Amino acid sequence: QKSKDTLRLGLYQDFGVVDAYYDPRPEASLMSRMVFDRLIAFDAVTRKYKSALAKSWKRIDSKTVDFNLRRDIKFHDGSAFDADDVMYTIKWVLDPKTKLRFKRSRFGWMQGIEKIDQYTVRIKSKTDNSIILARMLNSSPIYPSNLHGPYKVKSDFGKKPVGTGTYKVLSVDTNKGAVFALNKDYVHGNSAKPKGHIGRIKVITVTDKQTQLARMVTGQQDIMYNVDKEAALAMAGNPALRVDVQDTISFIYVMLDAADRSKIGHFKNKNVRKAMLLGIDREGLKQLLHPAFAKKPLQEAACHSWHQGCVWSLKPPKYDPKEAKRLLAEAGLGKGFELSILSWGESRQTAEAVAGQWRKIGIRAKVNYQPFLGFLKTRRKGVNALVTLWDNAVGQPDVDNTVSYFFLPGSRNYNHDKLLLKSVMDGRKASSLKKREDIYRKAFDRVTQEHYIMPLLPIPAVVLHSKEVKLLKGHKNPKGFQFNMVAWN
Repeated sequence: QKSKDTLRLGLYQDFGVVDAYYDPRPEASLMSRMVFDRLIAFDAVTRKYKSALAKSWKRIDSKTVDFNLRRDIKFHDGSAFDADDVMYTIKWVLDPKTKLRFKRSRFGWMQGIEKIDQYTVRIKSKTDNSIILARMLNSSPIYPSNLHGPYKVKSDFGKKPVGTGTYKVLSVDTNKGAVFALNKDYVHGNSAKPKGHIGRIKVITVTDKQTQLARMVTGQQDIMYNVDKEAALAMAGNPALRVDVQDTISFIYVMLDAADRSKIGHFKNKNVRKAMLLGIDREGLKQLLHPAFAKKPLQEAACHSWHQGCVWSLKPPKYDPKEAKRLLAEAGLGKGFELSILSWGESRQTAEAVAGQWRKIGIRAKVNYQPFLGFLKTRRKGVNALVTLWDNAVGQPDVDNTVSYFFLPGSRNYNHDKLLLKSVMDGRKASSLKKREDIYRKAFDRVTQEHYIMPLLPIPAVVLHSKEVKLLKGHKNPKGFQFNMVAWN
């Protein structure tokens, strides 16, 4: 609503806190990443690390980096930021008593932190680690020690959060939503994380897409993301609205239970896994995409080419339902079998389409679509197959996030391949990008050879917005916009 300098948008998920640690969901990060800062930032255009809370950094040895902090930053409540806040935050995160979702994958590499002086901290890795900067991008937003520390229930901090970011929180309410105001004292903005342009942002939960569309048409909402192809094409003719379609690093993939966590048994056989992938018509799935993306070549590996270190030499199998049936019959599965496909978010339509294609080769596939938290719980138990999405930890630049996600032990890993696990650790230790690429090429080629994972479709960011709104470029947010990269026309 330009007349009131207030941007109005809806999230599809409920929220009760703005807290990067206790609510790390992709949608919630739209809010938390604007309220809190990390030590460094990343410029998506130049693909270089930039200053944030730290003005500079220096590698001390293969396990250690010193960060020299800025001296002119204040939290939203006016209190000064210094090394004590960084020390407190990291120590709290690493404390065994602190229970956080994704703690092991995001923070497990850290050995600890030391305070050198009031404006210098030293971060240590448990092992040789050439990508400490990349890991810091995906971890450790810094909280004010004087405010967060006294909370007995730490998750309550997210109800009245205070950070150093481009927007400060005025209110958070489960029923009424959240209201954010521009931080006019944001002095540390740059091309990686510039200052905001809009005075106030109001976010509410609107779980139903049709309701969000109605709100857009009637002028009650200014931005809607994750817009379906059909809705985007239908709204393109509305003179009050605009449709913006952007490339992202997010993609939908299929993953089979090669580790047999679900006890289905069939996918321990490499040829059965190959048959399943041969039964997927990736080119045919393109009909699900917005026309602006339907003619683009499909991704070939389980990583996006924009990621630093994403390299491969092998291509996924081409659609061949006849060969798929032959391989299934050869494995004694000529009559097919029952199969459950776990899915969530924007991957739902693709999962349904894949289920239909698999039924054509005799697999009686059904989709188990879950909300995000239900998806996590079900995945942890063990499932037959997944058709789901990956955004490299909400748009992070390094492929370490991807290999860690797929290959490290945990609920996400359905291959239990020791060679792939080794590639993660070897890649972190490698002293140059070229050496890392050599390691990752072998890893992603192995994924293709073993038919563990196959990329299916890109996920373009399709955003519907008021004609009064202008979406600024220069970021890789999977949703297609960021609070600080939106302005009025």
